[in-house]
Amino acid sequence: MHNKDYYYIKIIKRVLAFTVLICTILTGIFIYFSSNFSEKMMLEMMEDNFLHNSKMYSRGVAGYISGRYNLLNSYAQHPLIKGMDCEKIKEYFKKEVSISNISNSSKDRVKSTKRFETLFIVDSLGNMYSTNEKNSNIGYEEYFKRTMKGEKCITNLFVSEDNGDLKGTITVPVWNNDGKIIGIIGGIANIEPLNKMIKIYRVKHKDSYSYIIDKNGYIVCHPNKNFIINENITKVSKIINKDFVQYGRYILGNDEGHLEYAFNGISSNAYFSTIPDTDNWKLVTIIPNEYIYEPIIKKTNKLLKLAVLGILIIAIISLKGGQFIAIPMLRWNKDVEKNRKQLEEEIEYSNLKTEFFSNISHEFKTPLNIIYSTTQLMELNLKEEDLKPNMEKFNKHVGIIKQNCFRLLRLINNMLDLTKIDSGFINLNLQNGNIVAIIEDITLSTVEYVKSKSKKIVFDTEIEEKIMAFDPDKIERIILNLISNAIKFTKPNDLIEVNIYDEDEKIIISIKDTGIGIPEDKQEQVFERFRQVDSYLTRQAEGSGIGLCLVKAFVEMHDGKISLKSKYGEGTEFIIELPVKLVPQKNDATEASRFNKKRNVEVMDIEFSDIYY
Repeated sequence: MHNKDYYYIKIIKRVLAFTVLICTILTGIFIYFSSNFSEKMMLEMMEDNFLHNSKMYSRGVAGYISGRYNLLNSYAQHPLIKGMDCEKIKEYFKKEVSISNISNSSKDRVKSTKRFETLFIVDSLGNMYSTNEKNSNIGYEEYFKRTMKGEKCITNLFVSEDNGDLKGTITVPVWNNDGKIIGIIGGIANIEPLNKMIKIYRVKHKDSYSYIIDKNGYIVCHPNKNFIINENITKVSKIINKDFVQYGRYILGNDEGHLEYAFNGISSNAYFSTIPDTDNWKLVTIIPNEYIYEPIIKKTNKLLKLAVLGILIIAIISLKGGQFIAIPMLRWNKDVEKNRKQLEEEIEYSNLKTEFFSNISHEFKTPLNIIYSTTQLMELNLKEEDLKPNMEKFNKHVGIIKQNCFRLLRLINNMLDLTKIDSGFINLNLQNGNIVAIIEDITLSTVEYVKSKSKKIVFDTEIEEKIMAFDPDKIERIILNLISNAIKFTKPNDLIEVNIYDEDEKIIISIKDTGIGIPEDKQEQVFERFRQVDSYLTRQAEGSGIGLCLVKAFVEMHDGKISLKSKYGEGTEFIIELPVKLVPQKNDATEASRFNKKRNVEVMDIEFSDIYY
C-alpha cells in the first residue's frame, strides 16, 4: 500500500471518530428531550381519553333517565290524560303500574324491571291523584312549579327503607291540543340501576370509582350508599374537608373538565361532565394518579435506558464498522463507475414498470373520468353563459350522467366485492362500538332523501346503547342497501320502519315497508345473485340483482343471519340477527360508533343511484 493510501486511511479514522462522537452527543440530547415530550403527550392523550369516557358515561346515564321521561311523555299523549279526568286516570294508572311490574320470560323483549312504583296526575291547581291513594295538594312544591313551566324534573330522591334502593320523583308536563300546559304527570321511579351502572364506570384500579351529584352538590349515586343524599361535596362534614369543598364548587360551576386532588390520602384526578336531560347533574369519575403516572414513567424510563444502551452500541459498531469499510473503499474505487451504471439501469427498469402500471390504470380510469368531467364542464358552461331557455334540459342531462356514473361505480364495486368474497380476500374490520347509534345515524341521514320521494321513514329502538364488535362500513352498506330497496318498491306516502330489538346475546335489526311486497314463491330467490323477482318488479325499479346477495354475504361474515317476511301487495320486512360479541381493543382505539357524515353522503349517492323516480 502506498504512503498516500495510509494518509487517507488515517484521515478517515479521525473523521469517523469525531463524527460518531458528535452524533452520539446530539442523539443523547434529542432522546432526553423526546422522552420528556413523549411523557407529556402520553399524559395529555390519557387525559383526553378519560374526559371522553366521562362524557360517554354521562350519555349512558342520560339514556337511562330519558327512558323514564319518554315513558311518561307517552302517557301524557293519551286522550284520557289530556282530558284530565283525574279519577279515571288514577284507575288507568293502577293498571299500568300493575302491568309494568309483571315478570316475564327471558325471551320477552319487555324489561322485567319495575319502571314506576307509583304514578300520579296533578291538575293545574296542584291537586294530586296518586295510585298509592295518598291524594294531596302539591302546588307549593318546586318541581310542580317548574314542570308547569314546561320543564322535565327528577327530584325528591330518597333511599328506600325496605330494600335500600335509590328512588325519586320524575315529572313531565301535560299539554292539551292547543299547546297549553294543563297539568303534570309523574311517578316514583326506582333508579337504583344508576348505582349499578356507575360501578362499571371506572378503570382497573381498586381506588377508582364514579359518583353522581345533583345541582346542589348532594351525592345522588355512590359506591358507598351511606354517602347518598347524606353528603354534599360543597359543604364541610366529617367526610368532606374545606379543600374538597373548593373542588366541589369548581365541578358544579363547569360543564366538564378535570382536576387533581387528594381524598382519604389518595392523590387522584377527577374527570367530570354534565349529564344531559338532568338539572345540571354531574358524573364524576375518580382515577388514582398511581394508575395514570406510574405506567408512563416506567415505560419512559425503560425506553430511555434502552435508547442510551442503543446509542453506545451503535456508536461502537459505527466506529469499528466505519474503519473496517473505509480501507476497502479505497480499493473499490474502480468498481464505483460499474455500480453506478448498474444502478442507473435498475432505476430505468423500475421507471419503466411504474410507467406501464400507470398507463394501465389510466386506461381503466379515463372513461369514468371523461363522463364525470363532462358533467362538470356542462355545469360550468351553464353558469358562465346565458342559456336560460335550455337550463332545465341541461341540468336534467347533468343529473342523469352523474347518476349513471354512480351506478357504474356501484356495479363495479359490487362485482369486485363479490369476486373478493368468492376468493376469500375480503375481511371484516371489526371494532367495538355502539351499533344502535351507528344505525340511527345512517337512518336519519336518509330522511331528507326519503321525504323527497314523498315517502316516510321512522327509526325506533328498545335500547339506546349496545356495545358490540362490527364493521361500520359493512353495516352502513347493509342498511343503505335495504333502505334503497324499500324506497324503490314503495309508493308515495308509504312508510319505511327501521327498528332495533335487544335479545341480550344477539341484536335484531328490522327494516319494514308498506310497499308492493314479494310473492311467496319468489321469496327464496331474492338473495341469489343477479336475481330480480320478476319482470313486473324489474319494470318498477332498476337494479343489477346482486345487492341483496352482498347484504347476505356481509351479514354472514358477521356470523349473523338475514331473513324476510313479506305478503304480496302489503309490504316486506327484512330481519337481521347479529350475535353480540367483543374483540380485543386498545384503550385509545377509535370508537366504532363515530359517524362520518361526509363519507355517508358519498355512499348514499352510490347506493341510491339506481332509483329513478
